Amino acid sequence: MKAFVISKYGTKPLWQQVLKPSLLSHQVLIKVRYAPVNPADMYYSLGIYGIKKALPTQLGMEGVGEVVEGKHKGKLVAFLPARSVGSWAEYVAANESDIFEVGNEIQGSMAIINPFTVLGFQERAKQFKSILFSSARSSTAIQGIKLFKELGKDVWAIAKENKDYVNTLVDDENLLQNIQKNIKDKTVFFDSTSGDKAGTILTSLPANSVLVNYGSSTATFIGKVNPNQLIFQGKSIEGFWMHNYYTSLTRQQKEVAFNYINSKLDTIFKSDVYQIVKPQDISGEELYKLQSQTRGQGKIILEFK
Repeated sequence: MKAFVISKYGTKPLWQQVLKPSLLSHQVLIKVRYAPVNPADMYYSLGIYGIKKALPTQLGMEGVGEVVEGKHKGKLVAFLPARSVGSWAEYVAANESDIFEVGNEIQGSMAIINPFTVLGFQERAKQFKSILFSSARSSTAIQGIKLFKELGKDVWAIAKENKDYVNTLVDDENLLQNIQKNIKDKTVFFDSTSGDKAGTILTSLPANSVLVNYGSSTATFIGKVNPNQLIFQGKSIEGFWMHNYYTSLTRQQKEVAFNYINSKLDTIFKSDVYQIVKPQDISGEELYKLQSQTRGQGKIILEFK
């Protein structure tokens, strides 16, 4: 079988021959049909993600395919790959606890990471009326905006221009002033950009607001936070990793959550698709270039059928 593999962090992946994964007693073998290219995949291969595996390592953090060996044989499932393998492959091993039956192949390939992230956001934001996203165009932010609007929250997002689907704070020289003018309640600020701007935005939010960072598209530190605001105004900074939230759930809780996700794959949790490509038709370098150039315009999906 073939898979996208890196042999050194900081390099582009190669589509090459690898051994078909052997299964442990609690795992199934899946013939992959589709797998998305997520920003975290790029960060991981570049060595700037929060975790590293032994090299060489396969890429891809989720996907959809047919179970061909083990329990649930013949079922179409969304999956998280077992830790030793990746989803950008013709076959993948997955733990039985990390597969979920789906009916939609394309949306099913993206039905775990972003949706469970958003459900984790929902859990964190229960005590807050106001929600702010650092971006209005990422798949995670768009899903979060739709969910929080359905829940009746006061939802805002920062963007270069006004968006018709969310209260928009235009990212210009008046941004901080407009934050103070429009957001009056303590706020959860879901940030995926980091940098000095994230810190100054937190400083501009009302007392008892919290910055929840779930990624760093700028790969920089969060800066310019006034300690007095943390001490005397009750503001705070946290990190969010979907894996921690996901693994905190029991299998029953995961199934309940996924049934909810699956019921809304055509609405709240629908991801736009920019292009579907076959691994044999694109190099790793071309794939990463395409993903970078089309960010915010929809997902790049790898097809293994």
